[in-house]
Amino acid sequence: MRRSLALLLIALMITSTTLAGCLEGNEDNDDQTSVVQTTLVSLEGASTSDCANGGTLIHSGLDADGDGTLSTSEITFTQAVCDGAAGADGSSGADGTDGSNGADGADGADGSNGADGSNGADGSNGADGADGADGADATGCSDQALHDSQYSTIVDCGSSLTFRHHDSSMLTWVEIGSFQASPEGCDMGEDECEGYAEIVTYDAASNTAFYVNAVDSSVDMISLDDPHAPSHIQTIDVSSYGEPNSIAISNGVVAMAVANGSDDMANGHILTYSTAGVFLNAFEAGVLPDMVTFTHSGDYILSANEGQPNDDYDVDPEGSMTVVEVATGTVTQVDFTSFNDQRAALIDAGVRLYANPGSSTVAQDLEPEYIAVSTDDSTAYIAFQENNAFGIFDLEDMELDSIVALGTKDYSEGCYDLSDRDGGVEFTCGQPVSSMYMPDAIALFNSGGNDYIVTANEGDGREYEGEPGYTDEDRGDDLTLNATYWSERGYDAAAQTELLLDENLGRLKVSIADGDHDGDGEHEEIVGYGARSMTIWDANGELVFDTGDQISHLTQTYGEYINGYTASRNDDKGAEPEGVTTGSYDGTDYAFLGLERAGGVMVYDLTNPSRAMFDQYITFPNHVSPEGLTFVDASDSPTNQPLLLVANEVSGTIAIISPVHQSVPSHAPGDDQPCLASDTGAHLAIDCGYQLNVMGDSDVHWTLVGQYDSGLGEGASEISAYDAGSHRSFVVNAVTGSIDILDMSNPTDPYLLHRLSITNGEPNSVDVHNGLVAVAVAGVGEEGSGMSKQDAGHVMFFDTDGNMVSTVIAGALPDMVTFTPDGNGVLVANEGEPNDDYTIDPEGTLTYVDLSGGDAAALSQADVTQINFNAFESQLTTLTQSGVRIFGPNANLSEDLEPEYIAMSPDGTHAMVVLQENNAFAKVDLSSLSVTSIVSMGMKDYSLGMYDFSDRDDGVNLQSYNNIFGMPMPDAISSYTVGGQTYYVTANEGDARDYDGYSEEVRLDDLDLDDLVFPNEADLLEDESLGRLKTTTTCGDTDGDGDLDFICSYGTRSFSIWDSNGALVWDSGDSISALMVSHGEYINGYTQNRNDDKGAEPEGVVVGEAFGKTYAFVGLERSGGILVYDVSDPTAPVFDQYIYLPDHVSPEGLDFISAADSPNGAAMLVVAHEVSGTVAILQPFV
Repeated sequence: MRRSLALLLIALMITSTTLAGCLEGNEDNDDQTSVVQTTLVSLEGASTSDCANGGTLIHSGLDADGDGTLSTSEITFTQAVCDGAAGADGSSGADGTDGSNGADGADGADGSNGADGSNGADGSNGADGADGADGADATGCSDQALHDSQYSTIVDCGSSLTFRHHDSSMLTWVEIGSFQASPEGCDMGEDECEGYAEIVTYDAASNTAFYVNAVDSSVDMISLDDPHAPSHIQTIDVSSYGEPNSIAISNGVVAMAVANGSDDMANGHILTYSTAGVFLNAFEAGVLPDMVTFTHSGDYILSANEGQPNDDYDVDPEGSMTVVEVATGTVTQVDFTSFNDQRAALIDAGVRLYANPGSSTVAQDLEPEYIAVSTDDSTAYIAFQENNAFGIFDLEDMELDSIVALGTKDYSEGCYDLSDRDGGVEFTCGQPVSSMYMPDAIALFNSGGNDYIVTANEGDGREYEGEPGYTDEDRGDDLTLNATYWSERGYDAAAQTELLLDENLGRLKVSIADGDHDGDGEHEEIVGYGARSMTIWDANGELVFDTGDQISHLTQTYGEYINGYTASRNDDKGAEPEGVTTGSYDGTDYAFLGLERAGGVMVYDLTNPSRAMFDQYITFPNHVSPEGLTFVDASDSPTNQPLLLVANEVSGTIAIISPVHQSVPSHAPGDDQPCLASDTGAHLAIDCGYQLNVMGDSDVHWTLVGQYDSGLGEGASEISAYDAGSHRSFVVNAVTGSIDILDMSNPTDPYLLHRLSITNGEPNSVDVHNGLVAVAVAGVGEEGSGMSKQDAGHVMFFDTDGNMVSTVIAGALPDMVTFTPDGNGVLVANEGEPNDDYTIDPEGTLTYVDLSGGDAAALSQADVTQINFNAFESQLTTLTQSGVRIFGPNANLSEDLEPEYIAMSPDGTHAMVVLQENNAFAKVDLSSLSVTSIVSMGMKDYSLGMYDFSDRDDGVNLQSYNNIFGMPMPDAISSYTVGGQTYYVTANEGDARDYDGYSEEVRLDDLDLDDLVFPNEADLLEDESLGRLKTTTTCGDTDGDGDLDFICSYGTRSFSIWDSNGALVWDSGDSISALMVSHGEYINGYTQNRNDDKGAEPEGVVVGEAFGKTYAFVGLERSGGILVYDVSDPTAPVFDQYIYLPDHVSPEGLDFISAADSPNGAAMLVVAHEVSGTVAILQPFV
């Protein structure tokens, strides 16, 4: 153990930065836009017309209006779940006599081994395999740790600086080469370098990059055979046609969008060349072809013809689109005149059509900026930047189908710096500004079979300075606010004046054409340009995700490191996202976002389109203003590594970057480390701030990598179940009466995806198998309503999106639900607790739901078997004498038994059911669907260990006591197999019956002890000794004389392992108590104020395999942490480690996910914490 201290610290430093990144990532993502919807489930008593013998009517549907109630129009599912008519009781059959055991047969003799066959001849050598991909290039880069930053590391390669955080992908994008298109020695300060490299594209067949040189009206070709040293090949002069704006390549054809060089208001051209630079053709386009692209098949060339007006704004050509069929050369000019009569409707929808009102038509006002083509080549998406809209173009019918307004972004939902006169960078939250997205570049990617559009939300005002000209742009302090309106928003006259000061919104560039709702010259809304963000939209133009204020913070907070950005652009459009492209490597989709003013490239992980994750930020000291970005797939790259080509407008350079640098941990031994280790003698205690570990005999370190906070506090996170197919966890939330669906696709950033809310019912437990979710739901109605806690509950089935599938009736208070290992059935523990007056005590039962038919939607009550304990009524005396606790007032055995938790045997033949209050097991045969035995768990002799049973002894005083016994009374149970034998692990919490109508729980000093057994009774009953110990009136008086001959307590402050028949195999003894108190300085969640009760209180347990070992994970409800034991040998488990998480209180439900089912290939432990209402995700590091 001592030899691995350094390795342990390194591992925990790596993972501590992972969590820190997760926490910061959550903070950043809180400012991003995503939508959580709620499905409502309503239960009500069924009418006789629905159910002749009574039952429940269940409605379900999406809460579309968000009012928390299920209206008739929102109901999409209805089911009447009816009670059956009561049948006559059958007569009890006579018990048959047990037959005698037959004699064992003799073992047969072993057969002799057969002779080995002769070796066959060697086969011929196979063909050589294909060459593997080139390894990553070595780079002369250094990793520098950042402290007190949202970044963890800067990777400094000299020519590039890459800013990483704790959750960044392993490989870092760095510059590996560059090309200067601008003249040697040009002065950027005098704009001498600008315009020589604006748009870049790549031909894989020839390893050639083509870039647009607007200064020389040319397209230049450079060889990337060696991307580290690109070389110029050829210049294609297109000046005879005009100025090139855009370029694209497909199937050996180079297409160029070229504006008319002699008349800006005349049609331009699409020129085509071979990739060898040979002219092919010239096709007439519309006015100002600004962007060109191919369909994925290469069959068509598309150009966006912007049709900008002249500077006087007295000539305004129509915006249009040109489509060229490559094979035939057929040209189709597509105009937008069909929308001319829809001007008012489009403006009402939010499309900006304000310029030159009364003169320009809709077709003239629309200015196509950029095009992205759908994966199936059926649709083109057109960005109308100045119009703040998308056009959706049908490539089969060659017509514009619709124009979709993009709306505005509410800056009050984030924190921004919107002034260049506030003395630096000063983020202000809640500023009343709406800003238009107005993207420049757009790109498309496909996820889960759906197309998504990514936009770089630059923003662009119309500013033409001729005569008469036109501008929609001004400064905030030039606006006249509608005083009455703004006063109603909470801004009095003084506040309105202050709002428009230079250091606030006075310097912000705003639109005077937007925000004046009634046209009276007074603005009800302050509207800016661009959203300072990247946005993801679905194929219908609906917003899916926005980066919020993240880019502003990432590019400004640590400006001393990010040399390209200054606060001088905050009044304009901030970092100004301009270019964007997408690409995949290592199985992950990424977006690459060029920030024109900040001067770098942001990388975002697109794995979940509704939750894109910032990965890293690359900046370049020698490259200014990235404009055009092109992703080169690894399969097309000369290095067999992906490349990103970045054309930088102001510097006139091209940067070539690639993910070839493998970053090292952001801390190393001896540096300023986030984790502190202390050798306490017995164990190594490690404090990482967010996590405290006490290490046993282990080289595996379970570490917090992600967390989810419901924000609702106690009860909002109790039980969780994970679905491998959807990478979702389903969490019981007792606060909202719901199942919360968490997206776990990125374990470092789980988030609430959907809420499944149940009205008039209380979800107690959840399990999932192959995409089918089962929920145990108890009643919450008044007594006599038929829907109370003492009435029959339900098992509800949903798909992983929260859509209801079916419902069946269970027993009273269904408290735990689990699938059989093969998923062909569900077993439910119906606890059957009495009411508080103890006047109604329903039977405890089990419910089995047969799913073997394969169609959960077709379930009926005929597929349900209610399993009771009636057959054991005649064994009441025998069971009681064996130690099964049956003592409820006026209750028979079936009513007294309370099933709490279930564990299935891994082979699916049996289930072991915990009867917690009864301190017993019930074994269930799953083939006959019957209880085959009830077994007492016995008691634990506390004289065999050292314990503290008082909360009034001024600390922790471990002692040995005679004649005190603990009843295991476990809550959770889990199973595993070793050597073909099934074992069960229990968390021995303990639980008393404590109702207004009946309570067994008292303090020991309320009882009398037998003088012969306890001669020092007076001392024992002192508060600082045993007087405060919680005990029971139902146990300990063996001779019935009214005094206790031994003392019983609840739980055993331990976890235990049992065999398949319920016989004890191993118990952790006093090790938990000793561990908690000996490391109290490190385990700050534990205090001695629970010693009189049940101590650390083991509550949850789950078993899982990792690294070739079987581990038991035990949640300690009161200590607040998780014990890990290696239980590979059930007779001799080994303490592995104890994990305490200060921000997570009272672990309740533990769910183990194997490496095979985990979204990132590493095993996961998901822990739901009841008191804090949080979920913690832990993963192992070696």
